[in-house]
Amino acid sequence: MELFKKKLIATAIVSALVLPTSAFATNGMSGIGNGTIAQGMGGAGIARANENGSIVSNPAAVVDVGDQLDTSITFFTASPRGYEITDNSITNGGFPFGTFNNKQTSENDIFFIPFFGITFPVNEKSAFSLSMAAAGGMNTEYKTNFGDGTTLIDKLTKETGLNLEQVYLTSTYGRKLNEDTSVGVSVIYAYQRFEATGLGIFGKFPGTVVDDTKLTNNGIDESSGMGYKIGVQTGTTNFRLGFSYQPKIKMSKFQKYSSLFANQGEFDIPPVINAGFAWTISKFTIAFDYQNINYEDIQTFSNSISKFTDEGKLFGSTDGPGFGWRSIDVYKLGFEYKYSDDWTFRTGWNKGDNPVQKGEVSLAFLAPAIITDHFTFGYTNKLSDSSSYSMNFVHSFKNTMTDDFSPAFGGGTITIEMEQNALEFGYTKVF
Repeated sequence: MELFKKKLIATAIVSALVLPTSAFATNGMSGIGNGTIAQGMGGAGIARANENGSIVSNPAAVVDVGDQLDTSITFFTASPRGYEITDNSITNGGFPFGTFNNKQTSENDIFFIPFFGITFPVNEKSAFSLSMAAAGGMNTEYKTNFGDGTTLIDKLTKETGLNLEQVYLTSTYGRKLNEDTSVGVSVIYAYQRFEATGLGIFGKFPGTVVDDTKLTNNGIDESSGMGYKIGVQTGTTNFRLGFSYQPKIKMSKFQKYSSLFANQGEFDIPPVINAGFAWTISKFTIAFDYQNINYEDIQTFSNSISKFTDEGKLFGSTDGPGFGWRSIDVYKLGFEYKYSDDWTFRTGWNKGDNPVQKGEVSLAFLAPAIITDHFTFGYTNKLSDSSSYSMNFVHSFKNTMTDDFSPAFGGGTITIEMEQNALEFGYTKVF
């Protein structure tokens, strides 16, 4: 059995390092929750301890999950996602560049998102775990972007888009302080890789970027960093409270794209606070989580495009322009019904703020992370005393946003849209 566990861990780590995968923006740039069970309940799970995903959300859950392995695969589609620009006209020193006027829907719509976690009890009061999870990401791929193929803009920006992939490798230790209260801490290794294509036109405007060779079409770049998360769970068997906090994770900079992001390629992981409860009455459980994602602590996310238009700071410079995101609050409500010893059913709702602020939509077509509302359902079927499988489905309702296109790029109007669906299948093995 121990040899089997070691092989599983090695496989998960290798997979994480060589097969990172895009996880789309749902609550800002984060998924709605962690674990197949929690995601069936709108992402609520900060006060629960029934799967390894619980530990990713709250390290204190590791003590009560048990000697257990969880693995899952999510089939994710984001469609439609795209933009429309109208009434745009661009000149440079009196020379007409053409127009950004166009309507495009991004291609490359189906993605696969893996998860793996395994827990090792040390004794009755303590345990540790290892997990691999895709944590967030963005992807757009516009095959025929910006015009009809004849303008200078179109020639410089064919096949425009970006791809950001993130993976967390997490090691967690937790301990019971008494019968009702547990605490835990996770050490997190975060890995990112990024690629941007077709953004050359933005580097052709004089005084726009620090170095137009570090803006686009430079292949895959990589970034990594170390962080931690702390958590606590307390309460009775039927009513539990949970809290966790993850400070900002400082990541190495994207050197190949240092002119695309503020502070010479900065792309740190923002701080996150979670709090919630789970209340069980007979066969019913209700869970509620509150989450705050502090994008305003990361200048690449929070700095406005006005840093360029009003203050003259170049893209890629210190305190330079960013995506203009605000911090967001997310509310997660889930219900669970234990129909029998073998079947459990779930549903939930997840509502978060839109991080993209009015006046900041000009760059958001590259990553239209504007989803606010999600409906979920799922179930678990017990196969034996030691194994079960679970599934969930998440529908993220389409959202659109219309704003002025920046005068710096010729003005006009821009509309962006995004809709998402995800289907996850998970397997649990109790040792």
